[in-house]
Amino acid sequence: MGTWARTAAPAEKLADFTSNLNHLTRRNDNLDHARSRGDIHHVKCNGELSLEQSEGDSLWNDIRQDAEEMCEEERGSLLGVEASELLLGIVKSSVLDQGSLEEALSAHLASKLSSDSAPSHRWYAILLKAFTQGTSPSGNNIRDLMRQDLTAIKERDPACPSSGHAFLYFKGFHGIQVYRAAHWLWWKGLKSLASALQSRSSEVFGMDIHPAAQLGSGIMIDHATGVVIGETAVVGNGCTLLHGVTLGGNGKQQGDRHPKLGYNVLVGASASILGNVKVGDGAKIGASAVVLNDIPDFATAVGCPAKIIGRAKEDNPAVVLDHSCKQVTLYTQSMKCLCPYRHLYPSKPGCLGPGDFLQRLQQAFEVDVPREEAMALFFELDTDHDGELLETEFDKYLSVLKETLAKD
Repeated sequence: MGTWARTAAPAEKLADFTSNLNHLTRRNDNLDHARSRGDIHHVKCNGELSLEQSEGDSLWNDIRQDAEEMCEEERGSLLGVEASELLLGIVKSSVLDQGSLEEALSAHLASKLSSDSAPSHRWYAILLKAFTQGTSPSGNNIRDLMRQDLTAIKERDPACPSSGHAFLYFKGFHGIQVYRAAHWLWWKGLKSLASALQSRSSEVFGMDIHPAAQLGSGIMIDHATGVVIGETAVVGNGCTLLHGVTLGGNGKQQGDRHPKLGYNVLVGASASILGNVKVGDGAKIGASAVVLNDIPDFATAVGCPAKIIGRAKEDNPAVVLDHSCKQVTLYTQSMKCLCPYRHLYPSKPGCLGPGDFLQRLQQAFEVDVPREEAMALFFELDTDHDGELLETEFDKYLSVLKETLAKD
């Protein structure tokens, strides 16, 4: 837990935070007056980021240029001046009238989150503070994380023509940034406010990410509708999730009960990963798969319940986006179909998952076995490719291996 949690009581933190929000609200009023006078370049953004500084922000400059080009495209539209003015109003309020990416994103999201009981200027003050001052528990600045998320969309999504389009119209990006603000509030001890932000985001964007979940950098959630990420879930850097993905628990037990995704994992549309299972780096989970057991690094798993069919050919599945799972080195050309109601219980007694396998190898030989080599060996021994290895099979293999090493 951060230093703030040890040095300030909850009531004191809340008072300080409220004072800062009031300051931001007054600052926003001053900023509006400055814009109307045309002397915007003399106004600081929360005392940290001036517009002179933001001129060096290449991503922000790209977004502004994209916004201007959008407005230019609509001039002379078949729909006439109404279409042009409609788009201009959206683009001006969310981009062209803003002085930095942090301001623009705060204004854009605040307008979407606003309601009669929670007007946009209140949301704006909270979001701006999160985006300019907020950090993750690991120490990463939210302003850096948002840029990495935006860049990930532009680089991975073939339907994204520009950074400006991703910023304005891609609700997966919007939902992740609201989560980042709520996550910051949660770890600052403002859990009720974080929950309010989560609830409103779920209503607006149709995706539900618990504020306590841990998401890394460069995350893309494409389409986003129906995505659910639970309280103790972890999503590693560079992952891509499609719509309808559930990272959920497998019952009503409390504690650490949600999935842990490694780096660069691709999770297909409507896939469900349930329970405190680990999905290794570079793994691919097929559409509508139901994952109940650990998945090794670079494995490809499909079906209900999910069965490992082979290894991913690409180095980074989350970037290549092989949703059809064709770039796979198959273990067999004719996979046996599983009845949906067979083997639904993970962690069967007497079985080892890939993580357990690696740990047992290291204990047996008292050395650090390279993870990549251990995963390749696990693939070979797991002949039915269900992500589990019988302990009796492991013990048999271990005794043979030790005898071989002793002879050598």
